[in-house]
Amino acid sequence: MRAGQLLGLLFLIGPVSDLADASNPPAREVAIALALAGFVALYLALLPPARPIARRGDRGIRAGLAVLAATAGLTLALGAPESFTLLFVYVVAAGGMLLPLPAAGVAVGVTAAGVATGLALSGADSSIVAAYALTVVAVGALMTALGRETRANRELRAAREELARLAVSEERLRIARDLHDLLGHTLSVIALKSELATKLVGSDPRRAQAELEDVQRVTRQALTEVREAVQGYRRLALPDALEGARAALAAAGIGCRIKGAAAEVPADVENLLAWAVREAATNVVRHSGARVCAITIATDGAGVVLEVEDDGRASAADTGEGAGLTGLAERARRLHGTVAAGARPEGGFRLRVAVPLTAP
Repeated sequence: MRAGQLLGLLFLIGPVSDLADASNPPAREVAIALALAGFVALYLALLPPARPIARRGDRGIRAGLAVLAATAGLTLALGAPESFTLLFVYVVAAGGMLLPLPAAGVAVGVTAAGVATGLALSGADSSIVAAYALTVVAVGALMTALGRETRANRELRAAREELARLAVSEERLRIARDLHDLLGHTLSVIALKSELATKLVGSDPRRAQAELEDVQRVTRQALTEVREAVQGYRRLALPDALEGARAALAAAGIGCRIKGAAAEVPADVENLLAWAVREAATNVVRHSGARVCAITIATDGAGVVLEVEDDGRASAADTGEGAGLTGLAERARRLHGTVAAGARPEGGFRLRVAVPLTAP
């Protein structure tokens, strides 16, 4: 834009030459030259808007354009040659680049009419009047179109940058959510089995060894899942999640009843149900103090519903608003599903996940 401005100023060679050849008094020629210098300086400050102008937004730009037009008129009022009418071409060029389409159209039309009227009143030939007026309209229309495209490209770049920023933020949230789901469950199982092995090491060394072997297996599995989660390729199978929940609950001394199955559901839905089972089992082990946990899966043609209930010590104040359940709700919303969690009237806690199998 700056290079185009500087090249465009070469068209002022004609008016400057005419001013030098004119027979005006020296003081008037100096005044015209100063007005022209101010015009050029303001024109360069408007494209692109200098910081003091940009800070004032649209009001500053419109005021700058008004001063630019007034300065062009001032040079003619001081007695500049007729060729100084060319300055109004620069006015519509700046207006076309800076103003919205409707305002730019009005500015071009008003400027062209003003130029034609002024030249006609000064006794200029009709061909000169037409030439200047058409030049103002043509340059104004061209720069208005260019300004519109420039603003559209700028908005497109801003939108692309915002989308990239949101994508990065979403990926961070995904990784944080997945790591919470993975490590929260796995570390709970490791802690329980390690504690159990410590208690059994004196009385039942074989069982203690078996528990420690389970700790090693769970640790290796967790390491693999964390790697897959970071790479974004992880899918959790529902049968594996149910088996892992049964093992975690058993290690905590909690009975587990599983009823139903989600056969032939989409992979995304199965993944969501698996994470729901894992999150629910982790919460039961950590917080419930339950004796029994029941996992029920019901599927029909319209959707699938998962319920996890325990008979623990949940109170009416327990609403299930932890980080894990919040992340689970975010996953469900992507599939147009719902998550409901809270204390049961008869005691204990219930987690219910419902996901449609057909597009809403």
